[in-house]
Amino acid sequence: MKMTHSVYYLIELLILTGGFYIVFLLGYSIRLQLAALLAVLFIYTVSGILHHKVHHNLHKKIMIEYILISLVILSIFIFLNVGRL
Repeated sequence: MKMTHSVYYLIELLILTGGFYIVFLLGYSIRLQLAALLAVLFIYTVSGILHHKVHHNLHKKIMIEYILISLVILSIFIFLNVGRL
């Protein structure tokens, strides 16, 4: 069964929203938050790359975009929590 783009984007949104909610719930431990965030960003990046590979339009530019977006989110998290590290 081939997923439509809207279903894929809904699943991706649920992954990110659920993952960030879990990071929020783990507020008592910065290490657990960081581990959960890294897992969510890894899943986001891999699912995005796999989605583009399935639809035969995977290019280096798209892979770099997913990686850079994940790194920006990670950088923001570290910047906002630098005092807790």
